[in-house]
Amino acid sequence: MTPLSFRFWHEGLNPDECVSVDGDAPGRLHLSHWPGHRTPQALRHKVSTGSCLMLARHEQRATLLQGITTVTNNHWDTDGLCSVFAVVQPALALEHGPTLVAAAMAGDFDEFTTPEGVKINLTLAALTKHPHSPMRTSLFGTELEARQAQYEHGLKLLPSLLANPDLHADWFAREYWTIQRDMRAMREDHGEIHLEPEIDLVEIRGDRLYHPVAVNTNAPAGAVLNVVSVEGGWLYDLRLNTTSWFDLPPQEGVRRLKRRDWGLYVPALNMNLNKGQGQWVADDWRLPIAHLRYVDNRGELVPNNIKPGQLGSTLRGLLLVP
Repeated sequence: MTPLSFRFWHEGLNPDECVSVDGDAPGRLHLSHWPGHRTPQALRHKVSTGSCLMLARHEQRATLLQGITTVTNNHWDTDGLCSVFAVVQPALALEHGPTLVAAAMAGDFDEFTTPEGVKINLTLAALTKHPHSPMRTSLFGTELEARQAQYEHGLKLLPSLLANPDLHADWFAREYWTIQRDMRAMREDHGEIHLEPEIDLVEIRGDRLYHPVAVNTNAPAGAVLNVVSVEGGWLYDLRLNTTSWFDLPPQEGVRRLKRRDWGLYVPALNMNLNKGQGQWVADDWRLPIAHLRYVDNRGELVPNNIKPGQLGSTLRGLLLVP
């Protein structure tokens, strides 16, 4: 086969000549888990990187890619880069398949998969924004220029990261330490964890917010209600995780949260469950990760004197029960 090249998606590309990985860019072949994807059933996986690795080992790979010259994507993240890598470098990708999937899952689901996977994900997340990164987005004039350069750099960097995940440890050391600290704190019962698998919800009560990776690893759920006890009441942050956004293959015994337009309920929350100096504000529920928070006019969490039990029952009844 003629080697495939990567092009970040733009309208000048011919979809009939593209394999679209991870996102929802047009393409003749999709290898994605985003809503609306058209990935062949035989290649479906929890992360797009897994689908691309399945293609890499598929006996009819050449047939599936016949006439395709370009790998494309329409956003930057770890799963996106690992997916592209698995299509353009299939032999090398298969040698490191478990680590690539671990990195992709660490990125897309904010969970601690393996130390190597988490470190690679943190490195690639920092690549676009760390002040010492030669590929930080602020150095480029347009998104297309930035993403094309970042993918080209990332494809060259990834083999080095697979060999040494600590290559850019200075970019992520503090966050990695925070994740480890919070995972240990949750294991040692420094906070209360209330799992409700029948509605895909977990409630975390404690004296601070834990890192999302620690929460999702210790108590995975489609929705997380963080309740932090402070002077003057409680801080509230309800988060919808990506597991309730991606189109994931069915998993026996697992009930997925069905999202609702929670913006419809914000006026009632502000009228009936507002005892403080803030207001309830909701992100667009269609975002991959979305928050419903009680905040001040700067967007900072502030105390609400509504008791957790009263708030929790309202949220369960109005927002989370399918």
